[in-house]
Amino acid sequence: MCNISLIYILLDKEGGNILNELGDIVIKAQNGDSNCMFNIIEKFLPLIKKYSRKLNYDGADSDLMVSIIDIVKSIPVNKSLRFEEDKYIVGYINTSIKHKYIHLLSINISILKAEGELYLDTFWNYEYKDNENAIDDHILLLNILDKLPLHQKNIIKEIFFYNFSEVELSEKLNVSRQAINRTKNRALKNLRKFAIE
Repeated sequence: MCNISLIYILLDKEGGNILNELGDIVIKAQNGDSNCMFNIIEKFLPLIKKYSRKLNYDGADSDLMVSIIDIVKSIPVNKSLRFEEDKYIVGYINTSIKHKYIHLLSINISILKAEGELYLDTFWNYEYKDNENAIDDHILLLNILDKLPLHQKNIIKEIFFYNFSEVELSEKLNVSRQAINRTKNRALKNLRKFAIE
C-alpha cells in the first residue's frame, strides 16, 4: 500500500533533499497502482481546489484531477537524474497543474464569450408573439443596454442587432477592426456584469 506523508512533499528546514520516496510512489502509480495514484491526487487536492474555485465552472475539479493523472503518468522519473529529488517532482506537478489551469481558463473564457454573443444574437431575433416572458426579457435586455456607454451600446446594436461584421463596422466608423473588437468585448463584459446585478 502506498502512503505519502506530508514530509515527502515539503522540504526540510535546512533546504536539503526531500526523502526520495515520492519518486518510488510515482513509478508505482505509473505502473498502474491505483492506491499510489489516489494518494498523489489526495496530497495535491488543496491545489486542485484552489484552481477549481478560480475556474468557477462545474466539473473543473474533475478536469484538474484527470490532468494530475496524465501529469503523473508523464513524469520522466527514470529518464532524468533531476527527478531523483522529490522537490523536482513536486515542482513538475505544481507547474503542470498551473499550466492546465491556464489552458482550461482560456477555453472557459472562449466559451463564455461565444455564449454571450450567441445569446444576444438569438435573443434579439426571437419571435415575441404570444410570449409575455420573452417580452419581459426583451425589456430587461434593453434596460441593461441602456447602462452601457453610448459608444459600446452602438457597437453592440450594430453587430448583434443589425448584423454588421466587425470589418464592415470599422469601415463605417473609420476606425480599426481591433478597436471595434476591443469595444465589443468591453461591452459584453459590462453586460455580463450588469445582468448579474
